[in-house]
Amino acid sequence: MKIYTFNAAENTRVEILWSLRPKNRDKIFEEFITKNNWTEVSSIQNCQVAIYPYKVFNPETLAFDASVFDAAEEAVKYNKPLVIDATSDSDVFLDISTANILRSGLYKSLKKTLETECPYWSDGKTKDKLESLDIGFKSSKPAVGFCGTTSSIGKLFKIGKVLPLSVAQSVLSQGAIARRVDIRLKKGMSHKLRAIAINLLEADPRIDSCFDITNHLDDYYDRDNSNRNLLENLFIKNMLESDYALCVRANGNYSGRFYMALNAGRIPVVIDTDVVIPYEDKLHIIKIPVDSLSKIADIILEHFERTSDREFREMKRENRSVYQQFLAPEKFLPNFLKGVVERNS
Repeated sequence: MKIYTFNAAENTRVEILWSLRPKNRDKIFEEFITKNNWTEVSSIQNCQVAIYPYKVFNPETLAFDASVFDAAEEAVKYNKPLVIDATSDSDVFLDISTANILRSGLYKSLKKTLETECPYWSDGKTKDKLESLDIGFKSSKPAVGFCGTTSSIGKLFKIGKVLPLSVAQSVLSQGAIARRVDIRLKKGMSHKLRAIAINLLEADPRIDSCFDITNHLDDYYDRDNSNRNLLENLFIKNMLESDYALCVRANGNYSGRFYMALNAGRIPVVIDTDVVIPYEDKLHIIKIPVDSLSKIADIILEHFERTSDREFREMKRENRSVYQQFLAPEKFLPNFLKGVVERNS
């Protein structure tokens, strides 16, 4: 495949370009880099697909890179498909109808045709540890795990602060369900959802709750990677004790822990804030509507009791298999790019 990169720098953060810019990449991308020996061309006229070489939203500050519009105009001029990476916690609308856009935290009710939800990827060391976890037999009660914060406001709750509420609701509205938990408008609401779900499950004697609350630790996005490693190791330990994984959105309308739970061979329990889940039809998950949150224990218990031990273990194996076959970077990114080219042919 011939790719035009707009002269991407060696240190580009756009993962889909890492086959062409392989230096200093994490082990989790090794297979993607090795298997996809794409060709970079120096002219957009000669490519099959153009890939914008920068994150459109800075992952740390969420600042928007407006120069992407120039790239979109150039791609339209030469009738070439354009891929842009807008993966971040930002859910600001991106009105580039001619581009194929990778995003994190799409809302199902508002998703546009050329928008694709991109999985979250942990590092290679964490992935290997998750994949090595045993898939055990059913116990007497459903074991539900959660590892994360219920109070930290992190460093990214910024967008809603600079807009009047009336403007945010009309311009940045995210649908009837999601608006009630839109953290841009009500700071920390997603963490409140987590706390409510955890309290309900902890109080129910029918549930074996395995909760590691990390409010005393630094934010996951702290620049110190050792803190991130600590949090991921805590999550791995938590999954060792769990069959189900409680997954609630954070700063963006998605859960990175959701993908880690699949990789661990666990069954995600998703608080549904109008989320988009790639390959959802192939997965075994429990989705709890926000307005049914009070019934979360009943819903989990019903799933547990109607599932035989053999079916339970098979569900968990299939979740891990779907992650490996479709959601790991070496599978997801080439399939995404192949689809982009095919739609343009």
